[in-house]
Amino acid sequence: MTRFVFQSAALLCFSLIGLAHVPAAAQVAPDAGRVLQEELKQLPTPPRTSKGLDMQPTQSAPAQPGGPQVVVGSITFSGNTVFGSDELLRVLGKVQDQSFDLVGLRSLSDKITQHYQQASYPFARAFIAPQQLVNGGALQIQVVEGRYGRVSADGNPGLTQKAQSYLSGLQSGSLIESSALERTTLLLDDLPGIKITPVIRPGTALGTGDLDIVVDYDKRYQGEVGLDNHGNYYSGQWRTRANLDINSPFALGDQISLRALYTQSHLWLGSANYSIPLGGQGLRANIGYAQTVYSLDNGFEGNEGVARISGAGLGYALLRSQRSNINLSVSWQHKRLYNSYFFGASTERYHSTTLPVTLGFDHKDSFGGGGVTYGAVTWTQGHLHKDDVVRQGSFSKYNLDLVRLQAVTGNVSLFVRFSGQWANKNLDSSESMSLGGASAVRAYPSGEASGDQGWLTQLELRYRLGDFSPYAFYDYGYMKINARPSQVTSPAPDETRAGAGVGVRYQAHGLSMDAAIAWRTRGGEPSSDTHADPKPRFWLTMAYAF
Repeated sequence: MTRFVFQSAALLCFSLIGLAHVPAAAQVAPDAGRVLQEELKQLPTPPRTSKGLDMQPTQSAPAQPGGPQVVVGSITFSGNTVFGSDELLRVLGKVQDQSFDLVGLRSLSDKITQHYQQASYPFARAFIAPQQLVNGGALQIQVVEGRYGRVSADGNPGLTQKAQSYLSGLQSGSLIESSALERTTLLLDDLPGIKITPVIRPGTALGTGDLDIVVDYDKRYQGEVGLDNHGNYYSGQWRTRANLDINSPFALGDQISLRALYTQSHLWLGSANYSIPLGGQGLRANIGYAQTVYSLDNGFEGNEGVARISGAGLGYALLRSQRSNINLSVSWQHKRLYNSYFFGASTERYHSTTLPVTLGFDHKDSFGGGGVTYGAVTWTQGHLHKDDVVRQGSFSKYNLDLVRLQAVTGNVSLFVRFSGQWANKNLDSSESMSLGGASAVRAYPSGEASGDQGWLTQLELRYRLGDFSPYAFYDYGYMKINARPSQVTSPAPDETRAGAGVGVRYQAHGLSMDAAIAWRTRGGEPSSDTHADPKPRFWLTMAYAF
């Protein structure tokens, strides 16, 4: 959530540019705000790989086959609190009146052990002692469900005490349940600038495990500088950007995030955000401010303005695990806007307030060759204070971004993305969606076919070749320009855009690059940028992370 203010301010300010509806070379004036709105919109990112938990449960000595046979009559259990005896009997199946040697008896207890471990109790064990067989074949299975012995944080003295709040849910004497244990360690590992090494090993008492988590500082500073041509012709195609994160400057896991962007047409964008964990159970708060100053070139000189946005939000990890994650975030944003047209011949000021609620998710599975599904769904309620009868007032919109990354063979993978937006009324350009740009239909310029409701799909076939990853892609999108055409004097027709191309990505030693060329396959000539219509269209982004 630390980037939401930066992105929102960028989208908002650039939407103001789109208000300059003046013909250029007898063509429809470009909406540069919508152009850069899409350029700065980031694709959903796959979940990062977290450090696994090192578990060292006690191993039972293998039983030797042979020996006397025992006919099992009744079966009883002791020590079981998680599962009732009736359920454990169903796990064993029909074993009464059957004969077993020592290995066979061990197989019965192993079934109980596996049942516990599959239910997220990794330290549970079931045992059968030979002396438990009495007259009539009565068999007792003893269950040791596994409980915490010592739970402690070690490592950096300045961090261990602060980390204790994350361990409060893992009390000595409580059951060792893997989902709770995994959530705790991953929440610690998620903290910016912190690295942990969790180990759980057999405790001194029978059936217990000691949890030791070594906590230390990791990177205190990290950032990225980059260059790309994802900008708009009228506000600057070539953009330089820089990001800097300061990790854990004041408290365990807090972060200061600074962002800056500049184009050759003198568009500036910058933001400062601060986030901090609240407690140790997955809740995080953030606050931020951003400001953008822009001016247009190439036929639209004299159009300029300023956008300011203040925001705050909360995020909570509803589910945190190596396999699946669900995160809920709620943010509040207040936007103040100023536009000046034709060297000050006309000006306007307006503001809006929005409340986006986002549910982010990811899930790894073994389907096919294995894959991951991730994305986010967002509901936004807002109110626009503007002298525009059609668009002013309250509005709602829904956004969905869904990605599937599927392994095909050892080096080949398939990337599938769907993105869509629905709105209950005609929207201001700052809230619109477009079909063109480097993160949409790549055969068209940023801001192409911008509207209130639409969807797009992206398909990529990727091949891993060392540090390089060449790929082929196809993009397709549909846009309903006006959500409520009856409220517009001259409603725009619906639009369809499609294109295909090839590209290559590179990533190694902190360097990353993505270059792609795309050809139009459906939709005709672009309408958002008529000055240049390259066929094919070329995209490039380069960055260095430190």
